[in-house]
Amino acid sequence: MGAQDFIIRQTAMSATEAYGNAVQEAIAEEGTDLYNGTISTTIGFLNVTDEFRKSKKTRQQFVNEMLEKIGKRDCRVIEEQAPVKNDNKIKSVVEHTVVKGTSKWELRYNVYVGAHDERQLKSFNTKGDAVKFAREHTEKTKNTTFVRMEKILTNQNPNVACIKYKQSTQEKEGVYILFGVAAC
Repeated sequence: MGAQDFIIRQTAMSATEAYGNAVQEAIAEEGTDLYNGTISTTIGFLNVTDEFRKSKKTRQQFVNEMLEKIGKRDCRVIEEQAPVKNDNKIKSVVEHTVVKGTSKWELRYNVYVGAHDERQLKSFNTKGDAVKFAREHTEKTKNTTFVRMEKILTNQNPNVACIKYKQSTQEKEGVYILFGVAAC
């Protein structure tokens, strides 16, 4: 099989995040083939920012020389612009929801599918109805279902607080140059 050079410019809060985003974009565009000629065929990365800065070479000269030295499935990263992280003491905002009146709770029998993703399918007032539905679903799809007894808040919004990230005015992502040799 062959090899294909790549050079990608990616923004992120870290080199690891930049590499992960570039790999995910490559997979979305080209699939998961081990020889698709993209960054997704590499095995991790090595940050060579310090080595680049010490070399006093232009970025293009440095990248070209590195591409001659490294092997197939190797990836290198240069931090072109450092990210500015959130240095606020408080990095989130809490919005409280005032709950008025008496809370009314109702006992429900909820049917879930899957052991890992646990997606709720339907909710019932009685255990018998829930078990009947769950059996029909399992027999039809061959997926394992679970019936869970849960109390549900019925007369008001169950969310009592909303916590949002508070971005700093100076916060911004860094810029990373990812380059290497992909398998194709």
